[in-house]
Amino acid sequence: MEKTLAGRLAFLISNLGIKQLDFARRIQFAQSYVSMVLRGTKPSPGPRFINAVCREFSVNPEWLTNGKEPVYTLSGLPMSTGKAEILAKFKLLPKKKQQVVEDIIDAFLLKAMTGEE
Repeated sequence: MEKTLAGRLAFLISNLGIKQLDFARRIQFAQSYVSMVLRGTKPSPGPRFINAVCREFSVNPEWLTNGKEPVYTLSGLPMSTGKAEILAKFKLLPKKKQQVVEDIIDAFLLKAMTGEE
């Protein structure tokens, strides 16, 4: 796994499949700031940055700051990487698209609970 905060941040952006600009917008930081962190010229970003990344993408703060796995969490609970990636990508969708996904999941759950398959 990545040994530096910059490396872990680059891994996260790549893993989410988003552009640096979109990442910066989602955490409400300037792209230049994110770029400085990625280049290592801002090796110790403040708690506001760390908290924004963790909150927005369900990232484990221990992983982001120290490299201690798991990478993702849900309400402070560890998650498998695959499930967490799905959740993080879901959060990248516009609200209307999120609602479509939720409706599909609800329909599947209803079918499963009524024994239809």
